[in-house]
Parts: sequence; C-alpha cells; structure tokens
Amino acid sequence: MITILWVDDEIQHLRSHTRYLEKHDFKVLTAHSGQQALDILRTNQVDIVLMDQMMVGMDGMETVTRIRKNYHVLPIVMVTQSEEEELMDLAIGGEVDDYLTKPVNPSQILLVIKKLLMGNRLRTQRAAREIADQTTRVMDMLSHEMDWRKWVNIYRSWVEKDVDSGGSLSDEMRSVDRNRFSDLELNFSKHVELKYRDWISDTGPDSPLMSHNYLERVVVPQMESSDELVMLVIDCMRYDQWLTMAPILEKWFHIETDFMLTVLPSATPYSRNAIFAGLLPRDIWRFYRHKWDENYGESGLNRHEHYFLTEALRRLGCSRSIQPEYAKISTRREGETLIHSLSKSLKDGFLTVIVNYIDHLTHGRSELDLIRDLAPDVTSFRKLAETWFRSSFLKDLFHTLAARGATVVITSDHGSVFSSRETRIKGRGVSGSIRFRFGNSLSADPKAVIHARNPADWGLPDETPSKSYLFARSDYFMMFQNVPRDEMHKFRNTFQHGGVSLEEMIVPSIILKPKSMR
Repeated sequence: MITILWVDDEIQHLRSHTRYLEKHDFKVLTAHSGQQALDILRTNQVDIVLMDQMMVGMDGMETVTRIRKNYHVLPIVMVTQSEEEELMDLAIGGEVDDYLTKPVNPSQILLVIKKLLMGNRLRTQRAAREIADQTTRVMDMLSHEMDWRKWVNIYRSWVEKDVDSGGSLSDEMRSVDRNRFSDLELNFSKHVELKYRDWISDTGPDSPLMSHNYLERVVVPQMESSDELVMLVIDCMRYDQWLTMAPILEKWFHIETDFMLTVLPSATPYSRNAIFAGLLPRDIWRFYRHKWDENYGESGLNRHEHYFLTEALRRLGCSRSIQPEYAKISTRREGETLIHSLSKSLKDGFLTVIVNYIDHLTHGRSELDLIRDLAPDVTSFRKLAETWFRSSFLKDLFHTLAARGATVVITSDHGSVFSSRETRIKGRGVSGSIRFRFGNSLSADPKAVIHARNPADWGLPDETPSKSYLFARSDYFMMFQNVPRDEMHKFRNTFQHGGVSLEEMIVPSIILKPKSMR
C-alpha cells in the first residue's frame, strides 16, 4: 500500500480529501507542522509528501530543505494558496517534484500521486500489453506471411518501449509470459532459415539492407551528397545501446534511423569484413583468397578491412579518393588523437572509424566476474555502455564533427544476445564460437540450431565438400558432448554473438545530419 504524508497546519479541514485517498487504497499520515513531518519520516516508510507552504513556524520550503538533507529522491508536492511566480520558482528550485495551487479537489491530488508514483508502472504495463498483443499476432501468422520489415518493426517497438521504461518492460513481459518471447525468437530464427538465402541473392529495391550492400546503399549516396562524411562502425552495438546515446546527439544532429540485417555468422570476421568489402564472405574468399582467414580466435581476422574498403569504393565507382582514411579506435588516447587530427583525416572528405569499446566491454563481461557483477542483466549492461558514452571520446568526436558540419553514418557489424541455454553438438575439425560453428560431419538439435549444409547458398566459403555451419537459435549456446556441465557455467548468462537472434542480426543504420551550431 502506498503511504502519503500530508503536511498542513490546517489538516483538520482536509478530512474529506484524506478520506477520498483512503477509499482509493492509500494510507494517509498527517502532520500539523514541519517538525512533526520530520519526526514521522524518521519512523515511518513514506512514499510521497504533500506539503503546504504557508504554515506557522517552519514553513513548507524550509521543511522541504530539511527533508532533502536525508531523503533525496522522496517525491514532494507543494500544495499552497500562493500563486506568486517567485514562490513557484523557489519551490521547483528547491527540488519539489510538482506544484498545486489551492483550492485543489481530491481528483487533482490523486492524479499527481499516480503521475509521480505510478506513471512509469502504468506506462510499462500498457507497453507490455501492446507488445504482448503484437507478439500474439506475429505468432499467429505463418512464416511465409511474415517479412523482414515486420520483424524489424516488432523488434524496434519492443526495444524502444523497454528503453523508455528503464528496463522495466522486460521484467513485466517475463511476468506476463516468459515462454512467449522465447518462442518469438525461435520463430524469427525459423524465418531466417527460410528466407536468408533469398535475402542475400536479391538485389532489388525490396531486399533488406544488409552488411554486404551497406556501402552501396548508404555510404556511397551520402558520400556523393556531403562535403565531409564519416562512416562510423561501433563494433557489437545493440539497438538499445544506441538509444541511450541518441538523446545526447539530438541537439547537434538531425537523426535518421533505419535498420540493417547482418550477414551470418553475426560475428566480426564475417559481418564486418562484409561491410568493408561490400561482398558476402563467400565472395571475399573467392576474390581475395590470399587475404581470407577463417581461423576463428586468432588475431588479425579483420586486418585487411582498409584494403577491402579501398577496393569496394573503386568497384562501386565512387568519385571520392580511392585511398580512404581509416582509423580503428580501442582506447581513449587513440580517440583523442583522432579528434586532434580530424582536419588531416578529412582532407579528402571521407573518413572511416571503427570503435571497439562496446565489443571489449561485451567480451570483458564474459571473462571478468567484476564486470558481470556490475552488469548482471541486459538493463544494467545497457546502463554501463551509456555511462561510458557520456564521458567518452566518442561523444566529443560527435560534437566536433557537428561543429565541422560533417555528416555521419553509423552502424554496427552485429549485436549480441544474452545466452542462457546450452545445446550439445558433434563434429570433426570444428572451429568458431559458442554461437556458431563450422567443420565436418556436424550434427545438432534442429530445435536449437540452424544447420547450413551448403555454405555457398548461405554466402559462406565452401572450400571442402563436407564443410557446413551451425548457427545457434534464440538464446542457445553450443557445447560439445564431452564438456562437463560445471564448465558451461562460465558461458551461461553471457552476451554472445554469431548466431540468429533479433538482438544480434538487427542493428541500427543511422544517418546524422548536422544542425547549425549556436
């Protein structure tokens, strides 16, 4: 039950108001003075304070000041007969959460209490119902009735509502029906299994934006229409993480939001190379075989990106310099150095920047208990990325680019999914990560894994006839039969990528157009 503390030196005249609130299942405590209010707060759990300003002795503002010394987030509403603007400013400046002028009717009091205490909860419940209804409609549709746009729309709606709720939506949806949303992810993987090969072979205007056509469909058109263009790839960035950055950038840029589907596997050696080469992994291997390396886990699998980018821009007939500037940023010092040398880097009007921090944070969380304890779930991990951005070189870079009038295109090579369920696999010569595998004689549970038996059809290298790939569905991760269960513990509830999930495969494609700087 919500407890209200109403402070007024004429509280006896407000009995009808307190009875009204009690009929609506609120507990109402009353105080005749500021000192009595402070005494009540010391011994009672109070959710909100209604404070009269004009009281004998300690007035309302003085009482608020003393309350704030010990109760920094307790909602306080000022209720007074005064309509002086100076007093209103003083009240708001004194950390009062809302302001009502007498006479007030009980419904006004009820409304402000619901807004301050229950607003987020009510909005979250409504959003959860909307997402649940949308999910039900999707689940009722046959796979061939869905298309990639519908999947993007439901994912976008889901993420935006969850971010707006501060992460409460995910908890609310799990309380509604945990299995329903797991089934939704599995349905998405079935759709990918059915349609992915068509997506990568379709070059028409109705085909999805994907890693291998991002240069042609986004970067080159913006390059032709912008004096200065920066292509920014934030490795391993999820859409929810982008949404925590966007509000800071709105005052500097007009933000155009679209989405890109990553190629498979949704892992850096494949998806990021596909972005820079403008080719599927299969075709990178065919055309640049001496530069293709698939020994996953070794360093340098993306060491030819600059070369791939130069070749791709030449192949696409780009009129700009065929030696584009390229920077890979992993530390703050490297980022600050880039900012100080922007004029040199943008001398030909085009710069590509890769930011690895979120990828490092994702891998670090899997390997370090400290980071896992700081960010045990999706919401806290999102907040950790937001905290980094607010004090990062990347924020300063955006500000500097806006001041220069540069256009910025932003995407990610892949996202990540919170992996919590294991599935066992078999095979020979197997390599890859726990979200994707490749090798010979592979076998796995088809309910948990997509088996790509003809790699070339999936846009992947097929150097041996017996080679195939496995992609984990939903939140599964793959382990060999002989791995003991206690060894699996370090992988459970970690953020992984390489498989087929909404969070991994649907990444933002953002265009930032600079606003006039004041």
